[in-house]
Amino acid sequence: MQQHVLSSLSLSSILLAIAPIAPSAHADVRAVDAALTFIEDDTEKPVAMRADLKVSSVTLYRGRAAVTRSGKVGLRAGVYELRVGPLPETADLDSVQAKIGDGAKLLEVKTETVALPAPSSDNPRVQEALAKWEEAKAVVNDLTRQLANNGAALKTIDSIAAKVSSDASDSLGTSLDPAKLEAQLAFIAKERDRLTARELELTKAKRDAEGLVAMRLRELNAAGGAPPSERFALVTIVVPRDAEVATNVTYLVANATWQPSYTIRGNPEAGALSLEFDANVRQATGEDWNDVALVLSTAQPTRAANPSAVSPSYIELYEPAPPETLGFQAKAMYDMPAVGSAAPAPMEMAPSSPGGGGEGGAEDRAARIYAGLAADASVGGTGPAVEYRIPRTFTAASNADVERRTRVANLDAKPTFTLVAQPLVEQDVYLRARFRNESAYIFLPGEARMYLGADSIGRANLSEVPVGGEVELWFGKEPRVTARREMTTKKEGESGVFAKSKGIDRSYRIVLENTLTRPVDVEVWDRVPVSRNEAAKVELKDVTPALATDEKYTKDSKPQGLLKWTLALPARTSDADAKPVTISWKSRVSWPEGKLISGDVD
Repeated sequence: MQQHVLSSLSLSSILLAIAPIAPSAHADVRAVDAALTFIEDDTEKPVAMRADLKVSSVTLYRGRAAVTRSGKVGLRAGVYELRVGPLPETADLDSVQAKIGDGAKLLEVKTETVALPAPSSDNPRVQEALAKWEEAKAVVNDLTRQLANNGAALKTIDSIAAKVSSDASDSLGTSLDPAKLEAQLAFIAKERDRLTARELELTKAKRDAEGLVAMRLRELNAAGGAPPSERFALVTIVVPRDAEVATNVTYLVANATWQPSYTIRGNPEAGALSLEFDANVRQATGEDWNDVALVLSTAQPTRAANPSAVSPSYIELYEPAPPETLGFQAKAMYDMPAVGSAAPAPMEMAPSSPGGGGEGGAEDRAARIYAGLAADASVGGTGPAVEYRIPRTFTAASNADVERRTRVANLDAKPTFTLVAQPLVEQDVYLRARFRNESAYIFLPGEARMYLGADSIGRANLSEVPVGGEVELWFGKEPRVTARREMTTKKEGESGVFAKSKGIDRSYRIVLENTLTRPVDVEVWDRVPVSRNEAAKVELKDVTPALATDEKYTKDSKPQGLLKWTLALPARTSDADAKPVTISWKSRVSWPEGKLISGDVD
């Protein structure tokens, strides 16, 4: 009996069995034998069985997805190895994990890959693409075989030609038959021409067939297919008593992603703005997602509607080289880095909320169901990553060529609309909206379709905006408001008695007109040069009306020579022309006589 038990157990099992009964070297052999017999009876090999779990939920990242298959399996008491799959070729086998419900305990999760002569997916589109790929490869293989045979035939003809030539040389002047030799040479030439033409024909056919193989492979990849193999998750569980065990298997897959897209509708007359937040989903994972619970995660594992910016200009001095140097040499000191416009002022956003339904009969229940389906996605997650749980099921077949859109949220904002005029660089006036993102949603970088009222004004790119961040949007040109800039005077001269200096005096004005029947706020930008040398001076005088005084402008933009005015243009009355509003200022640039300046522009 003892010999039988030892042959059926591992060394580790034997050591565990004898450890509790080894206080002395004279332990009772019968006690050891009894312990080993008990362990043998308690050991049970898992029962292998297939578990048909359907894709129930997907957490979609930008570049991958976590797929969960779920289901319930009715089991009697025992140990089981549940075979879940086949998993798609895009699945990361190292990421496979399982979760077991009440009534059972998880012992182990592992994976297995089995090579098969059949497709690796039960997806009909994958199977069809794989069959076409295999058919195209078979054509290439057959053409390769025919080319090899044709090449061998050409070598045979060459050998025959060499033999005929050798025989003719040996028979020359003795038993040479000219008619027979001529027939042999004609046959050789004819066969060589035929085989050469056949080689060209086969080569072209093979090249075309290889192109077809490449196309079929792209179709297979687009469907999420792969070479014929099957991969499974093997989940070992123990069931103490008969139970229906809830089983979930989760794994990461590639070839899946989502991108945000936005539709933004501005209404300046009402001072309102709506933002429709959508998710564009693509997936070619090799398995279809049918009525799954979808979670969008921000974690990471055009025609421009905005105007140019006013940039500062700088004054520099340089000195001519001494007369003894060769030629006139100057060191360029001019530099004009681009500087953006002033930062947005904080505004507020009011998040939308789904309407509720009353308690009552079937109509009320149906209304609540529809309202739930139309609700915004709920927001979850911790840290920098956010999850958006879509309140309705989502279906997407595995197809890289198809993009599906689902609504994430509808948001209402209360922005500040301002017209921005920069007649130094743009003749047109642009409409800008600013507001603070007070919603629970992070605005990810994406394309936005812009509407002003019912009119489409093109597309813009929305930058990432965190919760609480400031949003700046541009709604294109407003042709009913104009801004015209002109330099009214320019005078050059000298001044000073003992220390002569040269200077340029200029006068400017900007004329703004509003032909709308409502007043509008306008932000106007211009500039004066900024000197980087104490000897060169820039003076700004007689500014009417006064420049803006907000802290952001005075701290960041004004020291760079940028000029900013904030004005309210009156509305045009229905029976009169627009009343112009004028901005004017003067500037003087001066520098020591005998010096030259660079960077001075009108």
